[in-house]
Amino acid sequence: MILIILSVINCSKNVSSVLKKTLTTKKNVSIPIDINTSYKSRLIHIQDKNDTTYLIRKNTYTNSILIYNWNTQKKVKTYTFEQKGSNGIIKFDTSGFIEIEEDLFLIGTAKSEIYLVKNDSVLYKKIFDKTGYGFGTMINGFNKNLPIIIENEVYFFRKPPVAINDGAYYDYNLLTKFNLKSKSLNEINVKYPQAYKKGECWGFTHLRQSFTLNNKNEIIFSFPIDSNLYKYDIGNNSFKKVLSDLQSRFKTTLVPMPCNNLTDEEYQYYIKASTCYESIKYDKFRNIYYRIILLKPDDLTMVNAVNLDYKVSIMVLDSNFKIISEDLLPLGKYDFEDLFVTKEGLWMSTNNPNNPNFNDEIMSFDLLTLKDTI
Repeated sequence: MILIILSVINCSKNVSSVLKKTLTTKKNVSIPIDINTSYKSRLIHIQDKNDTTYLIRKNTYTNSILIYNWNTQKKVKTYTFEQKGSNGIIKFDTSGFIEIEEDLFLIGTAKSEIYLVKNDSVLYKKIFDKTGYGFGTMINGFNKNLPIIIENEVYFFRKPPVAINDGAYYDYNLLTKFNLKSKSLNEINVKYPQAYKKGECWGFTHLRQSFTLNNKNEIIFSFPIDSNLYKYDIGNNSFKKVLSDLQSRFKTTLVPMPCNNLTDEEYQYYIKASTCYESIKYDKFRNIYYRIILLKPDDLTMVNAVNLDYKVSIMVLDSNFKIISEDLLPLGKYDFEDLFVTKEGLWMSTNNPNNPNFNDEIMSFDLLTLKDTI
């Protein structure tokens, strides 16, 4: 099924001529789950070992990491962590984790804690906090900013340790790295771009950056209110804008939030009133990038904002950040936060509660692949 073929030609210099490719749905995979397993995961890693692909998912229902053999669609391992005691992990729900070696995970949390965990047991724990309140190094981990391991260092998303209405919020570093040998944690000089430094107010949805590692050891960043992409070059420790105009070809909007307390309805309205460059995901098998873009819903009002779905597009860029495709997804079908890449292509969850085929007893994913339109 072809999602939507665009008929408008983007005049940007960074579009590869007329867009001749589109994303199509190739097949669906559904995996039955039990009542203790969430159909949605906020953090997903993919690992290829020998000829087997493994799906590693955070399960916040039970403070667990679940590992599935993707080839057979069977769960093969479960690691469950206590919330208190010597093996307890605090704030696992928003933590970032990555497998270091077989059964060994590094976990960073919003309470400024780093854990090394073997199976279900904590081997190492340290608090990296100069404030004394547990907010010095607020490590988070989501599917849009997965922890990255390069040799002996793990890179984590760092949330600024102040309120979002604090004027200093945009001056904090947004990346930190943990050295597995020295057990040291150091900030990286990656900050919000100028688009955020105009004295305007934004909600957390507009503040949570996305990043992905490419095959050049560059970490590519996407910021929600900025159409540009940025890259951190690990080799020379530099952070700069990618010289590309990467605005969505669909109608974009930018509406800052009032800088005062808002009701839930008002907050949701302002969150959805602005275009959000939600996430960036690198496909190492095809040397391309997928960029998820959230667009203002049609007929958005304060009254319907809470229950109204975004319009969602997927932009595909080549290795030189030229746009080769951008497609609108069917409204209400997909969960744009639950996606991953395998050798076959981009997989996206269809477990959207507004999907007529929604079933909370399965994990359901569509495979999206590029196809020539002519």
